[in-house]
Amino acid sequence: MVPVWLAFPCGILIATIVTIVGFGGGIFWVPFLLIALNIPPASALLTSLLIQVAGTASGSIAFIRRKKVDIRLSLLLLATALPSLIIGSYIGCHLTLSHIGLLIGLISLGTALFFVSSNHKYGDEGDERVNLKAAFKHSWIVCITGVMCGMLTINIGEWLVPIMQKKMRLKMSNSVATCVMVTCGMSILAAASHFVMKNRPNLTVAAWGIPGVLIGGQIGPRLLNRIDERQLKEAFIFLLTLIGIHLVYRSCL
Repeated sequence: MVPVWLAFPCGILIATIVTIVGFGGGIFWVPFLLIALNIPPASALLTSLLIQVAGTASGSIAFIRRKKVDIRLSLLLLATALPSLIIGSYIGCHLTLSHIGLLIGLISLGTALFFVSSNHKYGDEGDERVNLKAAFKHSWIVCITGVMCGMLTINIGEWLVPIMQKKMRLKMSNSVATCVMVTCGMSILAAASHFVMKNRPNLTVAAWGIPGVLIGGQIGPRLLNRIDERQLKEAFIFLLTLIGIHLVYRSCL
């Protein structure tokens, strides 16, 4: 088992990545908590959610200050996701370690494949705000991500960001910023659901991880328009594939 204090530098790195790309850090946090720190599954899920709340809240504040967040769209998506968040939280409370590892491993591999096949660019054409009536018909995507957030603390923003950009005609930078705020709200609601269901976090790990994500949450927005998209994409594919293969293999032992 690695030292608990490593949650601090990991928090900086994960939160920076999350706020650049716009998805939740659970796909990295849960494997770290389960494998590296050997935390029980139920506690690891809630700990992951609490750390993500801090990181995405920090990123959301940074984006709101830059007037990049479509707040009305965020509230619409959160209201749509609430029922699925509760359902996902209930399922997550009853998953075993091997089930969590297998599911996250498969999602990691699927996400890596998505990155390989995705051709959307970081161009910033589009609107800064969207029409809610037009956006509502595409809000179904948060029902899927809501289940995964409650069940595995994973918010798959790389599914949501392209829909915001291509279907809702939101600028890429605004899509990422809005997705970070949606991720923050979903993490808060999922954490509340887990707490009501008698799960308890590992406060020691959270105490190290939260300062890290608060720092990383401020770094990401500053790097958003300075990144090399190709290098970022390649790094994600490598990390997600590595995590996915390891978790699937471990869960099958």
